[in-house]
Parts: sequence; structure tokens; C-alpha cells
Amino acid sequence: MTLSYKLILQAIPEAKGFVKEDLLFQTVSFIADSKQPKGLFIPLYKDHSGDLSTAIANGAIGAIWEEGVELPSYTPNHFPIFYTKDLKEGILKMIEIYDEQLQEQENTINFIFLQENSLNSNMESYDIPVIREHVLKTSNQAKGGN
Repeated sequence: MTLSYKLILQAIPEAKGFVKEDLLFQTVSFIADSKQPKGLFIPLYKDHSGDLSTAIANGAIGAIWEEGVELPSYTPNHFPIFYTKDLKEGILKMIEIYDEQLQEQENTINFIFLQENSLNSNMESYDIPVIREHVLKTSNQAKGGN
């Protein structure tokens, strides 16, 4: 599961920059020097985290920032910044919401098919439309249709 802009906004509602609720972050990094594809940079370690420009160069597409700490002038206007009074509290709230959503996902329905009727040995790799098509095809065969 990826981390969405919308989820972060639930935890840290003060945001500026580009607003796109379906924007997905694939990496969360506290260190600017680390590769962070589609990353959310959080300078938790203050000066030891590195600077925002390095994080951006390494793939950061957004950041969580402490209110009252000046944002560098080179920060792109479209770059999403989530402002929080306390970085640790903001991160913990974000993790709490993320974990709740992850738990909800674990309670999804599993589909079990006869091996000879399955399109693939791993049905979990299919999305709902493919599963729906498979079920329709199987029900037509059971009725004597093609």
C-alpha cells in the first residue's frame, strides 16, 4: 500500500503547494541523501537530515515541514508541503491513520476458484473486472453456454 496525499492531509491538515488528493508517495525518508523515488521527505533529524534540495534531487515529491521553520526560497511552488507544529506528532498521527487503513485492507475478501477454471494460479493478481469476467464465463459454461 502506498501513502496518499489524502491520507497525509487527514493527519496533517495544513498544506500548501500542489493539491492532488490521489498523489501517491512510495517512499518516506528522514535523510535527504537517500534515494527516495516518489518520496515524502521529513527532516526529523534537523541539520542531520540534510537539505530539501538534496531530497528533491533524490526523488522527493513532497515534504512534511515544521511550522515556524523557514522553507527554503528554492522550494518549487507546486511542491506539496504539509505543515505541523511538531514533526514527531505529525508523523505518529500519519502512521496511525496509515496503519488503520492497512488493517482495513487486510480484511478484504479472498476468491477461491477451481484450479482447472482459474486463469492463473494466483487470483490475487487480478483486479475486480478480470475476476468478474472469469465468474461470468464460468457461470455461462455451467449453464451449457460458451
